Amino acid sequence: MLKAFNLLSIIVFMHTHLEKYFSQRVKNLFNHLHDFELTGDEVSLHDLRVEMKKLRAIIKFLRNIYSKTRIKKPAHVLRAIFLQAGEIREYQIILQWLQKNNFNMIEQVYFPADQLKNMITEFQKNTEHLKEEFNKIIESITLFIENTNEILAEQYFVDLNAQLEQLCNKDLPETEWHELRKLIKQRIYAYNWISREKEDPNFPFYHKLQETIGFWHDLVIIKDAFSAQQVYLSQDIEVQKDFTLAWEKLTVSLKQREKQIEELLSRQLVHG
Repeated sequence: MLKAFNLLSIIVFMHTHLEKYFSQRVKNLFNHLHDFELTGDEVSLHDLRVEMKKLRAIIKFLRNIYSKTRIKKPAHVLRAIFLQAGEIREYQIILQWLQKNNFNMIEQVYFPADQLKNMITEFQKNTEHLKEEFNKIIESITLFIENTNEILAEQYFVDLNAQLEQLCNKDLPETEWHELRKLIKQRIYAYNWISREKEDPNFPFYHKLQETIGFWHDLVIIKDAFSAQQVYLSQDIEVQKDFTLAWEKLTVSLKQREKQIEELLSRQLVHG
């Protein structure tokens, strides 16, 4: 823990919004990793993933203005850790949905709760290595953070905003919704890196849209997992009954979420 927090001394003199935001990410990242190391609970792991996502957003911005090869390694390492934690998150989504809807046979046969515990335990065993990797990532991008003019962050946000407005005015197919959500997240994070005189008038819209797409994407993950596990081929009568009901519920829920997203995308954004 000491080495992690010593890194904060690198950013003693914080002038830009980006530096302050980055410093907070460093603190939160190691705090949540420490909590997860001690408890191994799902809440601290979720909080850790959120901080990794925010740190990845910063790196994505830096790679947009500096040579990508200079930030390639920290980006690659962080992505690998994030994807590993993401596998656990996806299993959690599936398990929570099955338990909420009492599809016990599918859970027992294809998605046992013990598997989730094992995945979390294995990830928890790796926390010492994660501390080292996070330290390297932070050390490698700190200089870029310190040398980044605030105007660059503001221009990046303006460009992101224009790109999003254009996308939201298009008739986007479902295949592009998840990428749209990631772009919205990037915009939401980038808003914290700029000077602002008033609140973002489009924040409620973008927050609601990305949240709704997130709920929709969770259902897509569950449906894809059922297909990957070939639950539909089960010879067990009880599993077949569960699957028929679960697939119908997923299909109905997906249609409802799709309608909500389409309605949100039909709204007008606030300009100026």
